[in-house]
Formats: sequence, structure tokens, C-alpha cells
Amino acid sequence: MSHTFNPDTPPPNVRRVITGHDSTGQPVIVRDEVVEPKFWAPGSINGVYDLYRVDDIPASNSELQEEWVDTIARSPPGPAGLISPNGATFRVFDYAPGASVFMPRTESLDFGIIMQGGVVLELDGNKSTTLKQGDVVIQRGTLHAWKNAYADQWTRIYWVVVGAKPVEVNGKLLGTDWSRRGG
Repeated sequence: MSHTFNPDTPPPNVRRVITGHDSTGQPVIVRDEVVEPKFWAPGSINGVYDLYRVDDIPASNSELQEEWVDTIARSPPGPAGLISPNGATFRVFDYAPGASVFMPRTESLDFGIIMQGGVVLELDGNKSTTLKQGDVVIQRGTLHAWKNAYADQWTRIYWVVVGAKPVEVNGKLLGTDWSRRGG
């Protein structure tokens, strides 16, 4: 089902349903709630929904990472909490019409699905491509930036971010780079 988001208002908040088991081993719904977005910078209108995180892979389905789910609701997103180095994070980004997001390099393997709208993926060195609704992107530790491809509609991308080793090219470690945060 496709929704067209009003360019003057952000997309609707994300509903999150988390399952688990009760003390007898029967499946239960542990949480069914609407998650509100967080914003990475004062005055930003690009919303970020951190939906779930595990700090180890393989993950444990025996216990709900309840403390992480609760902590995430209180802590602002940003470089320190963006990636679980040995785990995975599930999140959603909403990009306002015409908005851009700065160019970092993260030590992660990112799987993205463009659910609504379109986005321009810009790589260091003036390389870019446009991704539209239904496209997927696998972002593998490159210096990259995102720009909403549309001046008149919101873009929503679902992400699974997995911790990764630093990129190594010809014996040189490239590592995390947040120095291009300006945009």
C-alpha cells in the first residue's frame, strides 16, 4: 500500500509491535505502540525512529532487550548511538522535501528499503544515483550523503544497520569519519 505524504506535514508515526514469550513459553505481544520520531539536530524536521537494537549477533530471542527499548526513547540519536558495533539496529528515517543529510562514513553494513518518495545517494567524489520507492540500497562503509529527490514530498526509508569491521583498502583502514557533518 502506498501513501503520499503531504509536503507540509511529516509522515505518520511508526507503529511498532514486538513479540516474545510468557513464562510458560507461549507467544505473546510484548509491546504494541506508536513510536514518535527523534530529531538529530535542533530545528531539524527529518525524523528518526529507532525501533529496535541488539548488541550481539546472533541475537537472543529469549529475553527482550527491554532496557535498550526504554533507553532509546530517552536518548537523542547521533554518532554515539548510531551503530551497535557487534549487533544490529532497525530504524526509519523520514526526509523532509528537499532536505539533505551530511556525509559520514560509518563502520556498518546498512540495508535500506525506500518505502515512499525518492532519495539521491551522493558518494564522495561527486558520484550519485537516485533511488525511488521500492528500490533497495546496501551501503557498505562509504562516505555518503542523502538528499530527498523531491522538493514536494517526504521520503521514508527503512534501515537495518549491522556493525561491521572498518573498510580496508590496500592495507589502509578508512574507519569512521564524521568530519563532514556540515550539511
